Amino acid sequence: MYFYLVRHGQSTGNEKQLFFGLRDHPLTQLGREQARQAADKLREVTFTRCVSSDLSRAWDTAQICVEGRGILVEPAPALREQDMGALEDLTWAKAEKLCGELVGHLLADWFHTTPPAGESPAQMLRRVGSCVDELVRGGEDTLLVAHNGSLSLVLYHLGLIEEKNLLQHGWFFRYGTYSAIRADENGAELVCFNR
Repeated sequence: MYFYLVRHGQSTGNEKQLFFGLRDHPLTQLGREQARQAADKLREVTFTRCVSSDLSRAWDTAQICVEGRGILVEPAPALREQDMGALEDLTWAKAEKLCGELVGHLLADWFHTTPPAGESPAQMLRRVGSCVDELVRGGEDTLLVAHNGSLSLVLYHLGLIEEKNLLQHGWFFRYGTYSAIRADENGAELVCFNR
């Protein structure tokens, strides 16, 4: 089976340069254009299922990506972004002022840093991994539309990226692209990244 991974387009939270995960920031106009770019690139592939984070920035991106395919988007709350806790909706500048050292740790070693009153990456990995395992057992070629953090954990769970590379330069999911993974119960292979 194949997974096709798409990050949501730019949201209002991205545009404002906020720390956010569970806050539901909608797509900007540019974000909708980026979703259409991903949809155009996906025309070269076939999938029979689409699951998406139920946060509107991902959900609306998924709806754009399946237009004209006759596929209903299935909500997958397990693919939501990380709960950033006390950092939710703070600008990067304000977060650095309040929790400067913590912000540095988040950037340098995300997997071992938990935001105050937020969700740890290990907790997030359990929910994302469980969702991925269920989809692999289903065996259908599937479009997954989610967030940079949750999509990164899909790669990690399938053994396609090392922990030290999570959310590091070179491993960010770009807007308006898709990535492809060939997977089965015996393993996975990264076919393309940010095509």
